[in-house]
Amino acid sequence: MTELEGQLTAALKRLSGQYERERRRQSEQVEALRRQVERQTGENATLRRRIERLDEQVTRLTEYYGTSAAVRPRGRGW
Repeated sequence: MTELEGQLTAALKRLSGQYERERRRQSEQVEALRRQVERQTGENATLRRRIERLDEQVTRLTEYYGTSAAVRPRGRGW
């Protein structure tokens, strides 16, 4: 093997190593992002349920106070 072939072989090995390290790093980043999306999806579902419950409570309170105001005698405070 000539000196040039040896240099080319060494350069290809270095590039191959760099490529493999970068591929692993990107795979790890993709996996971390996937886990983050799953976690965020669960948190979103929890928040959605809480918002729905709050909306129901606000609706009931609005109905209650609307009914209460309609039957409350005038001139008297709460």
